[in-house]
Amino acid sequence: MVIPTYNEADTIVEVIEGVEEAGASGVVVVDDGSTDGTVEKVEELSERYGNIVLVKRGRKLGIGSAIRDGIRKALETEPTLDAVVTMDADLSHDPHEIPKLVEACNPKTLVVGSRYVGGGVIEGWGVHRRLISATANSLANLALGLDVRDATSGFRCYGVEVARAVLSEAGEAGFSFQVEAVLRARRMGFRVVEVPIRFVNRVAGRSKLGFGEITSFLGFILRAFFREGEFRRVLKFFIVGLSGMGVNEFVLWLFTELLGLHYVLSAALGAEVAIINNFCWNEVWTFKDRAVMGRFERFRRFLKFNLSRVAGILIALGVLTLLTEVFGVHYLISNVFAVLVAFIWNYLLSVGWVWRGG
Repeated sequence: MVIPTYNEADTIVEVIEGVEEAGASGVVVVDDGSTDGTVEKVEELSERYGNIVLVKRGRKLGIGSAIRDGIRKALETEPTLDAVVTMDADLSHDPHEIPKLVEACNPKTLVVGSRYVGGGVIEGWGVHRRLISATANSLANLALGLDVRDATSGFRCYGVEVARAVLSEAGEAGFSFQVEAVLRARRMGFRVVEVPIRFVNRVAGRSKLGFGEITSFLGFILRAFFREGEFRRVLKFFIVGLSGMGVNEFVLWLFTELLGLHYVLSAALGAEVAIINNFCWNEVWTFKDRAVMGRFERFRRFLKFNLSRVAGILIALGVLTLLTEVFGVHYLISNVFAVLVAFIWNYLLSVGWVWRGG
Protein backbone atom coordinates (compact mmCIF):
# COMPACT_ATOMS: atom_id res chain seq x y z
CA MET A 1 0.00 0.00 0.00
CA VAL A 2 1.34 3.41 -1.02
CA ILE A 3 -0.11 6.69 0.30
CA PRO A 4 1.37 10.05 -0.78
CA THR A 5 0.83 12.86 1.74
CA TYR A 6 1.19 16.59 2.06
CA ASN A 7 -0.49 18.25 5.06
CA GLU A 8 -3.10 15.53 5.64
CA ALA A 9 -3.02 15.50 9.46
CA ASP A 10 -6.82 15.72 9.68
CA THR A 11 -7.40 12.48 7.78
CA ILE A 12 -4.23 10.35 7.73
CA VAL A 13 -5.00 8.47 10.96
CA GLU A 14 -8.43 7.36 9.77
CA VAL A 15 -7.03 6.44 6.35
CA ILE A 16 -4.24 4.25 7.75
CA GLU A 17 -6.53 2.64 10.31
CA GLY A 18 -8.91 1.77 7.48
CA VAL A 19 -6.04 0.37 5.42
CA GLU A 20 -4.94 -1.80 8.33
CA GLU A 21 -8.50 -3.04 8.80
CA ALA A 22 -8.55 -3.95 5.10
CA GLY A 23 -5.64 -6.31 5.74
CA ALA A 24 -2.70 -4.49 4.16
CA SER A 25 0.56 -6.39 4.63
CA GLY A 26 2.51 -3.15 4.65
CA VAL A 27 2.03 0.59 4.22
CA VAL A 28 4.42 3.08 2.63
CA VAL A 29 3.67 6.74 3.33
CA VAL A 30 5.56 9.21 1.13
CA ASP A 31 5.49 12.68 2.64
CA ASP A 32 6.45 15.81 0.73
CA GLY A 33 7.37 18.10 3.61
CA SER A 34 4.13 18.33 5.60
CA THR A 35 4.13 21.04 8.27
CA ASP A 36 0.81 20.29 9.98
CA GLY A 37 1.76 17.23 12.05
CA THR A 38 1.13 14.59 9.40
CA VAL A 39 4.60 13.08 9.83
CA GLU A 40 4.29 12.87 13.61
CA LYS A 41 0.95 11.06 13.36
CA VAL A 42 2.34 8.58 10.83
CA GLU A 43 5.29 7.90 13.15
CA GLU A 44 2.90 7.21 16.04
CA LEU A 45 0.90 4.81 13.86
CA SER A 46 4.12 3.12 12.79
CA GLU A 47 4.90 2.30 16.41
CA ARG A 48 1.40 0.90 16.87
CA TYR A 49 1.19 -1.29 13.79
CA GLY A 50 4.83 -2.05 13.02
CA ASN A 51 4.30 -2.39 9.27
CA ILE A 52 4.44 1.26 8.20
CA VAL A 53 7.39 2.75 6.34
CA LEU A 54 7.63 6.55 6.22
CA VAL A 55 9.54 8.15 3.36
CA LYS A 56 10.26 11.82 4.15
CA ARG A 57 11.20 13.78 1.03
CA GLY A 58 11.34 17.19 2.70
CA ARG A 59 9.63 19.25 0.03
CA LYS A 60 6.90 19.07 -2.61
CA LEU A 61 8.17 17.05 -5.55
CA GLY A 62 4.83 16.07 -7.05
CA ILE A 63 2.28 13.34 -6.45
CA GLY A 64 3.46 11.35 -9.45
CA SER A 65 7.04 11.10 -8.22
CA ALA A 66 5.72 10.34 -4.71
CA ILE A 67 3.76 7.38 -6.04
CA ARG A 68 6.77 6.11 -8.00
CA ASP A 69 9.04 6.41 -4.95
CA GLY A 70 6.41 4.72 -2.81
CA ILE A 71 5.96 1.79 -5.19
CA ARG A 72 9.73 1.40 -5.47
CA LYS A 73 10.05 1.35 -1.67
CA ALA A 74 7.20 -1.15 -1.33
CA LEU A 75 8.85 -3.52 -3.80
CA GLU A 76 12.18 -3.19 -1.98
CA THR A 77 10.62 -3.76 1.42
CA GLU A 78 8.53 -6.75 0.36
CA PRO A 79 10.04 -8.16 -2.84
CA THR A 80 7.52 -11.03 -2.96
CA LEU A 81 4.52 -8.73 -3.32
CA ASP A 82 1.97 -9.65 -5.98
CA ALA A 83 0.45 -6.17 -6.16
CA VAL A 84 0.74 -2.60 -4.87
CA VAL A 85 -2.28 -0.43 -4.09
CA THR A 86 -2.12 3.37 -4.28
CA MET A 87 -4.68 5.75 -2.80
CA ASP A 88 -5.13 9.33 -1.64
CA ALA A 89 -4.75 10.36 1.99
CA ASP A 90 -7.79 12.65 2.21
CA LEU A 91 -10.55 10.02 2.67
CA SER A 92 -11.76 10.51 -0.91
CA HIS A 93 -11.06 6.80 -1.33
CA ASP A 94 -12.62 4.28 1.02
CA PRO A 95 -9.93 1.91 2.38
CA HIS A 96 -12.57 -0.80 2.77
CA GLU A 97 -12.81 -1.01 -1.03
CA ILE A 98 -9.17 -2.10 -1.31
CA PRO A 99 -9.97 -5.85 -1.29
CA LYS A 100 -12.10 -5.66 -4.45
CA LEU A 101 -9.29 -3.92 -6.32
CA VAL A 102 -6.80 -6.54 -5.17
CA GLU A 103 -9.20 -9.34 -6.06
CA ALA A 104 -9.43 -8.10 -9.67
CA CYS A 105 -5.64 -7.82 -9.97
CA ASN A 106 -2.91 -10.18 -11.09
CA PRO A 107 0.80 -9.53 -11.77
CA LYS A 108 0.09 -8.39 -15.34
CA THR A 109 -2.96 -6.22 -14.63
CA LEU A 110 -3.51 -2.61 -13.65
CA VAL A 111 -6.81 -2.20 -11.82
CA VAL A 112 -8.22 1.34 -11.78
CA GLY A 113 -10.77 2.28 -9.15
CA SER A 114 -13.22 4.07 -11.42
CA ARG A 115 -15.79 6.75 -10.68
CA TYR A 116 -17.22 6.52 -14.19
CA VAL A 117 -18.06 2.89 -14.85
CA GLY A 118 -21.37 1.31 -13.83
CA GLY A 119 -21.65 1.35 -10.05
CA GLY A 120 -19.12 4.15 -9.63
CA VAL A 121 -20.23 7.06 -7.42
CA ILE A 122 -19.05 10.65 -6.87
CA GLU A 123 -20.25 12.48 -3.77
CA GLY A 124 -19.76 16.12 -2.85
CA TRP A 125 -18.47 17.51 -6.13
CA GLY A 126 -19.99 20.58 -7.70
CA VAL A 127 -20.51 21.13 -11.42
CA HIS A 128 -17.14 22.90 -11.78
CA ARG A 129 -15.11 20.02 -10.33
CA ARG A 130 -17.07 17.40 -12.28
CA LEU A 131 -16.47 19.34 -15.49
CA ILE A 132 -12.70 19.49 -14.89
CA SER A 133 -12.51 15.75 -14.22
CA ALA A 134 -14.71 14.79 -17.18
CA THR A 135 -12.74 17.07 -19.51
CA ALA A 136 -9.40 15.69 -18.34
CA ASN A 137 -10.50 12.09 -18.85
CA SER A 138 -12.06 12.85 -22.23
CA LEU A 139 -8.89 14.58 -23.45
CA ALA A 140 -6.73 11.70 -22.24
CA ASN A 141 -8.86 9.11 -23.98
CA LEU A 142 -9.31 10.97 -27.25
CA ALA A 143 -5.71 12.11 -27.55
CA LEU A 144 -4.05 8.90 -26.37
CA GLY A 145 -6.59 6.17 -27.18
CA LEU A 146 -6.57 4.76 -23.63
CA ASP A 147 -10.13 3.40 -23.59
CA VAL A 148 -10.17 3.85 -19.79
CA ARG A 149 -13.02 5.99 -18.53
CA ASP A 150 -11.27 7.14 -15.34
CA ALA A 151 -7.62 7.43 -16.36
CA THR A 152 -7.01 10.14 -13.74
CA SER A 153 -8.07 8.08 -10.74
CA GLY A 154 -5.40 7.64 -8.06
CA PHE A 155 -7.07 4.64 -6.37
CA ARG A 156 -5.39 1.70 -8.09
CA CYS A 157 -3.90 -1.73 -7.77
CA TYR A 158 -0.72 -2.33 -9.77
CA GLY A 159 0.16 -5.93 -10.50
CA VAL A 160 3.81 -6.42 -9.61
CA GLU A 161 4.93 -6.81 -13.24
CA VAL A 162 3.00 -3.69 -14.24
CA ALA A 163 4.49 -1.77 -11.31
CA ARG A 164 8.05 -2.66 -12.25
CA ALA A 165 7.49 -1.90 -15.94
CA VAL A 166 5.83 1.45 -15.26
CA LEU A 167 8.58 2.42 -12.83
CA SER A 168 11.16 1.70 -15.50
CA GLU A 169 9.74 4.33 -17.87
CA ALA A 170 7.16 6.71 -16.38
CA GLY A 171 8.63 10.12 -15.65
CA GLU A 172 5.79 12.58 -14.94
CA ALA A 173 6.03 14.16 -11.50
CA GLY A 174 2.52 15.59 -11.14
CA PHE A 175 -1.08 14.43 -11.52
CA SER A 176 -0.45 13.48 -15.15
CA PHE A 177 1.49 10.46 -13.87
CA GLN A 178 -1.85 8.69 -13.46
CA VAL A 179 -2.57 8.97 -17.19
CA GLU A 180 1.04 8.23 -18.12
CA ALA A 181 0.97 4.99 -16.12
CA VAL A 182 -2.13 3.80 -17.98
CA LEU A 183 -0.57 4.77 -21.31
CA ARG A 184 2.64 2.88 -20.52
CA ALA A 185 0.75 -0.17 -19.28
CA ARG A 186 -1.35 -0.25 -22.45
CA ARG A 187 1.66 0.20 -24.71
CA MET A 188 3.54 -2.61 -22.95
CA GLY A 189 0.66 -5.02 -23.47
CA PHE A 190 -0.62 -5.20 -19.90
CA ARG A 191 -4.31 -5.52 -19.12
CA VAL A 192 -6.10 -2.48 -17.68
CA VAL A 193 -9.48 -3.00 -16.01
CA GLU A 194 -11.81 -0.67 -14.15
CA VAL A 195 -13.61 -1.50 -10.91
CA PRO A 196 -16.36 0.85 -9.65
CA ILE A 197 -15.59 2.83 -6.48
CA ARG A 198 -17.30 5.39 -4.29
CA PHE A 199 -15.45 8.70 -4.40
CA VAL A 200 -16.15 11.33 -1.74
CA ASN A 201 -14.94 14.92 -1.93
CA ARG A 202 -12.33 15.62 0.71
CA VAL A 203 -13.83 16.49 4.09
CA ALA A 204 -10.72 18.27 5.42
CA GLY A 205 -7.65 20.04 4.10
CA ARG A 206 -7.21 21.68 0.73
CA SER A 207 -7.16 20.22 -2.76
CA LYS A 208 -3.69 20.04 -4.32
CA LEU A 209 -5.08 20.51 -7.84
CA GLY A 210 -4.09 24.01 -8.90
CA PHE A 211 -3.60 25.94 -12.12
CA GLY A 212 -0.02 24.74 -12.42
CA GLU A 213 -1.08 21.10 -12.26
CA ILE A 214 -3.75 21.68 -14.89
CA THR A 215 -1.35 23.35 -17.34
CA SER A 216 1.23 20.61 -16.69
CA PHE A 217 -1.41 17.97 -17.41
CA LEU A 218 -2.40 19.64 -20.70
CA GLY A 219 1.25 19.89 -21.68
CA PHE A 220 1.76 16.19 -21.04
CA ILE A 221 -1.31 15.25 -23.09
CA LEU A 222 -0.06 17.35 -26.01
CA ARG A 223 3.47 15.89 -25.85
CA ALA A 224 2.22 12.33 -25.54
CA PHE A 225 -0.27 12.84 -28.38
CA PHE A 226 2.51 13.68 -30.83
CA ARG A 227 5.06 11.28 -29.35
CA GLU A 228 3.10 8.06 -28.97
CA GLY A 229 -0.59 8.79 -28.77
CA GLU A 230 -3.23 9.14 -31.44
CA PHE A 231 -1.40 11.49 -33.79
CA ARG A 232 -0.70 8.71 -36.29
CA ARG A 233 -4.33 7.62 -36.14
CA VAL A 234 -5.55 11.17 -36.81
CA LEU A 235 -3.17 11.39 -39.75
CA LYS A 236 -4.47 8.09 -41.15
CA PHE A 237 -8.04 9.30 -40.65
CA PHE A 238 -7.22 12.49 -42.55
CA ILE A 239 -5.65 10.55 -45.44
CA VAL A 240 -8.68 8.28 -45.64
CA GLY A 241 -10.90 11.37 -45.70
CA LEU A 242 -8.93 12.75 -48.64
CA SER A 243 -9.37 9.48 -50.49
CA GLY A 244 -13.11 9.72 -49.85
CA MET A 245 -13.19 13.17 -51.40
CA GLY A 246 -11.50 11.79 -54.50
CA VAL A 247 -13.95 8.89 -54.71
CA ASN A 248 -16.86 11.28 -54.27
CA GLU A 249 -15.68 13.51 -57.10
CA PHE A 250 -15.06 10.56 -59.42
CA VAL A 251 -18.49 9.00 -58.83
CA LEU A 252 -20.16 12.41 -59.27
CA TRP A 253 -18.44 12.83 -62.64
CA LEU A 254 -19.03 9.22 -63.70
CA PHE A 255 -22.76 9.11 -62.99
CA THR A 256 -23.43 12.62 -64.30
CA GLU A 257 -21.31 12.73 -67.43
CA LEU A 258 -21.30 9.09 -68.55
CA LEU A 259 -24.59 7.71 -67.19
CA GLY A 260 -26.62 10.90 -67.58
CA LEU A 261 -28.02 11.08 -64.04
CA HIS A 262 -28.99 14.38 -62.47
CA TYR A 263 -26.01 15.83 -60.63
CA VAL A 264 -27.91 15.93 -57.28
CA LEU A 265 -28.64 12.21 -57.49
CA SER A 266 -25.08 11.57 -58.61
CA ALA A 267 -23.81 13.59 -55.65
CA ALA A 268 -25.91 11.54 -53.24
CA LEU A 269 -24.60 8.30 -54.72
CA GLY A 270 -21.07 9.66 -54.65
CA ALA A 271 -21.42 10.56 -50.99
CA GLU A 272 -22.53 7.04 -50.08
CA VAL A 273 -19.77 5.41 -52.13
CA ALA A 274 -17.27 7.71 -50.40
CA ILE A 275 -18.69 6.66 -47.01
CA ILE A 276 -18.25 3.00 -47.95
CA ASN A 277 -14.69 3.72 -49.12
CA ASN A 278 -13.85 5.54 -45.90
CA PHE A 279 -15.38 2.85 -43.71
CA CYS A 280 -13.40 0.07 -45.39
CA TRP A 281 -10.08 1.88 -45.12
CA ASN A 282 -10.71 2.94 -41.52
CA GLU A 283 -11.74 -0.62 -40.67
CA VAL A 284 -8.59 -2.25 -42.04
CA TRP A 285 -6.09 0.56 -41.42
CA THR A 286 -6.98 3.48 -39.14
CA PHE A 287 -8.86 1.49 -36.49
CA LYS A 288 -7.53 -1.98 -37.21
CA ASP A 289 -6.51 -2.44 -33.57
CA ARG A 290 -10.06 -1.66 -32.41
CA ALA A 291 -12.03 -3.61 -34.99
CA VAL A 292 -13.79 -6.52 -33.28
CA MET A 293 -14.07 -9.44 -35.67
CA GLY A 294 -17.40 -10.86 -36.78
CA ARG A 295 -19.87 -9.99 -39.52
CA PHE A 296 -22.50 -8.68 -37.13
CA GLU A 297 -20.03 -6.37 -35.35
CA ARG A 298 -18.70 -5.09 -38.65
CA PHE A 299 -22.19 -4.44 -40.00
CA ARG A 300 -23.11 -2.62 -36.80
CA ARG A 301 -20.01 -0.45 -37.10
CA PHE A 302 -20.91 0.30 -40.71
CA LEU A 303 -24.39 1.48 -39.70
CA LYS A 304 -22.91 3.64 -36.95
CA PHE A 305 -20.38 5.05 -39.39
CA ASN A 306 -23.14 6.00 -41.84
CA LEU A 307 -25.19 7.67 -39.13
CA SER A 308 -22.20 9.61 -37.83
CA ARG A 309 -21.40 10.85 -41.34
CA VAL A 310 -24.98 11.95 -42.02
CA ALA A 311 -24.88 13.87 -38.74
CA GLY A 312 -21.50 15.31 -39.76
CA ILE A 313 -22.93 16.56 -43.05
CA LEU A 314 -25.83 18.23 -41.26
CA ILE A 315 -23.48 19.84 -38.75
CA ALA A 316 -21.24 21.13 -41.55
CA LEU A 317 -24.22 22.62 -43.37
CA GLY A 318 -25.36 24.23 -40.12
CA VAL A 319 -21.96 25.81 -39.50
CA LEU A 320 -21.75 26.97 -43.12
CA THR A 321 -25.18 28.58 -42.96
CA LEU A 322 -24.63 30.13 -39.53
CA LEU A 323 -21.33 31.76 -40.39
CA THR A 324 -22.47 32.92 -43.83
CA GLU A 325 -26.03 34.07 -43.15
CA VAL A 326 -25.80 35.25 -39.53
CA PHE A 327 -22.22 36.47 -39.15
CA GLY A 328 -21.68 37.58 -42.75
CA VAL A 329 -18.55 35.49 -43.36
CA HIS A 330 -17.73 34.74 -47.00
CA TYR A 331 -19.15 31.33 -47.88
CA LEU A 332 -15.77 29.92 -48.95
CA ILE A 333 -14.21 30.85 -45.61
CA SER A 334 -17.29 29.56 -43.80
CA ASN A 335 -16.93 26.28 -45.63
CA VAL A 336 -13.36 25.84 -44.37
CA PHE A 337 -14.60 26.09 -40.78
CA ALA A 338 -17.54 23.82 -41.59
CA VAL A 339 -15.22 21.15 -42.99
CA LEU A 340 -12.94 21.45 -39.94
CA VAL A 341 -15.84 21.08 -37.49
CA ALA A 342 -17.18 18.11 -39.48
CA PHE A 343 -13.74 16.46 -39.46
CA ILE A 344 -13.45 16.82 -35.68
CA TRP A 345 -17.00 15.53 -35.23
CA ASN A 346 -16.38 12.54 -37.50
CA TYR A 347 -13.15 11.64 -35.76
CA LEU A 348 -14.58 11.93 -32.27
CA LEU A 349 -17.58 9.80 -33.22
CA SER A 350 -15.33 7.22 -34.86
CA VAL A 351 -13.10 6.96 -31.77
CA GLY A 352 -15.77 7.23 -29.12
CA TRP A 353 -18.68 5.39 -30.76
CA VAL A 354 -18.04 3.50 -33.99
CA TRP A 355 -14.74 1.84 -33.04
CA ARG A 356 -14.90 2.29 -29.28
CA GLY A 357 -13.02 -0.39 -27.38
CA GLY A 358 -13.02 -2.90 -30.18
